[in-house]
Amino acid sequence: MRKTLLAGLLLTLLPLSCGGPPPSLDLRGHALDAPTVYRASVTVESRLSGAASGLEGRTELTGTFAVRPVSESEAETEVLYLAADVSDAQGEDIGLALEPLAGKEATVSFDPPGVVAGVSGDEELLEAPIPLVSMEGVIRALLPPLPEGTFREDDTWTGDTAAIFPQAGDAPVRMRYVVAGLRPADGQARIEGYELSVGPRTFEATVPTGNISGEGDLDVEFEGELDAGGGYKRTERITEFDTRYIRLQGGGYVNGNLHLRSTVVVERLNSAEQFGLDAAPG
Repeated sequence: MRKTLLAGLLLTLLPLSCGGPPPSLDLRGHALDAPTVYRASVTVESRLSGAASGLEGRTELTGTFAVRPVSESEAETEVLYLAADVSDAQGEDIGLALEPLAGKEATVSFDPPGVVAGVSGDEELLEAPIPLVSMEGVIRALLPPLPEGTFREDDTWTGDTAAIFPQAGDAPVRMRYVVAGLRPADGQARIEGYELSVGPRTFEATVPTGNISGEGDLDVEFEGELDAGGGYKRTERITEFDTRYIRLQGGGYVNGNLHLRSTVVVERLNSAEQFGLDAAPG
C-alpha cells in the first residue's frame, strides 16, 4: 500500500519538476534602437453640464511622427504630418492651420531607458493651441514605458505619463503596467495598464462665461501589443476626467460636472505605410 501511495505521489510531482521555468520573452530592442514612424489618432470630447452650463466640444487629431535614437537616453521626434478637426462648445467648427508644425522637433529623454522622463524642444509644437489636446501628451503617448530585459506573464512595472488634457494640469500620471498575455512562439505580448493615483487633480478651463476651476478624478486604461524585437506595435489609451466641484471665476461654487474623455491610438508604421509621408500635406 505504501509503495502504491509513493508511486502516485511521484507521478503527481513529476510534471511539476519536469515542466521547466514559465515561458518568458526577452526584450531585444525597443523604439530607441532604430528610426521608427508612428501614427497617432486622438479623439477628445468635453461636456460641461449642470447649473454651470450645457456645453460640448470635440477635437479629432491625426499625426505621424518620426522617432530617431540619439543616445541610450534620448530620442528626437519630428512631426511629419498633423491635422485636426475641432468643434467648439457651441458646435461650431474651428479651423486650425497646423501645416507650419510639419518638420518641428522635440527631444524625448528617458530615465531609465524605456520610460519617458521629459519632453523638450520647439515651443511652437509643444504649446500648440489645439483645443482639448496637449501635444506634449501626444508625444509621450508614442513611447509608453517598457519592461526591462526578460519578462513573463503577470510581471508588472510602473512609469509616469502625461494627462492628454491640458485642462487637467501637467502633474504626471503614475501608471502600473502588467503582462496580461504572452505568445513566446511569435515574440508577442499583450500589455495592460492602469492609473494608480487616487488623489484628486486640479483643473482649469475657459468657457464663454469665463474661467472655471476645481478638482476632479482621473482614470486611465491602457492596452498595447508588444513585439519583443521592436517595442510596441499598437497601443490604445482611454482617459476620463470628472470633476468633484466647479468654482467660478468670481470665487463662487456651482453644481455641475466637467467630463473629459480621450482615446489615443498609436500604431507603428511599416515601410509600405510610410511611403509618401514626407510629401503629405500638413
